[in-house]
Amino acid sequence: MLHKLRKTLLTAALPPLAAAMLVGCSSGEDTPKKDTGDGRGGKTSSAPAKDASQPPLGKAAVKKALLRNGDVRGLDVEPVPGDEAAARLALAGPDAKPAVCTPLVHMAAHTSEPAPKSRGAITASSKDGLVTSISLMGHESGDAARVIDDVRTAVKKCGDGFRDDVGKYENVVALPDPEQGDEGVSYRMKGTMDGELMPLTFTVVRSGSTLAVFFGTNLVDQEKTAPDPEVIRAQLAKLPD
Repeated sequence: MLHKLRKTLLTAALPPLAAAMLVGCSSGEDTPKKDTGDGRGGKTSSAPAKDASQPPLGKAAVKKALLRNGDVRGLDVEPVPGDEAAARLALAGPDAKPAVCTPLVHMAAHTSEPAPKSRGAITASSKDGLVTSISLMGHESGDAARVIDDVRTAVKKCGDGFRDDVGKYENVVALPDPEQGDEGVSYRMKGTMDGELMPLTFTVVRSGSTLAVFFGTNLVDQEKTAPDPEVIRAQLAKLPD
């Protein structure tokens, strides 16, 4: 009941960009790494990089790779039904204004340009108020790296905010890049709804030709919206080699 209430409240309270994804939860706030000045934050992972030219994951592989209940202690995981996911994708709609900010709309809608060849999403929730949507997107050779570049460019150029057809977003701030995966980008922004600002935190990670998107907000403590690094590690660990 509490989880359903959180999802209902969040869908009603967030602006359309944020509602374009289904929410879930992880626990804990990301601990920032030392910033290098370019938003990359000093990645130190020693894990071997996966080949960005590998073929995209198929639909069955994406479904199998998504986190399930029991994979991370304390998380209540629910799949996103296909029809519900399609409705969220429809909200990705026209370009943002300015158009360079459109990748930020896409990340919340579980999509990208170029479009993924496969896609799956879950919601996960805990009792601390942090809600996180997690999606996996399988891409053709090189496309996943291109999407990361486009998102990073959007973060750099959209600091003053942007609009889409139904919402306004501001205070886009680059965060240190995630430690996990082959490369990634993290950022925070605020969406305006009924005159109130709702903080939103994204972590987008590329592992080979697969993109994993983690989007967090918090109905209890708006200062703690970063996806839990342990949840990110657990999700990436389930991707096939």
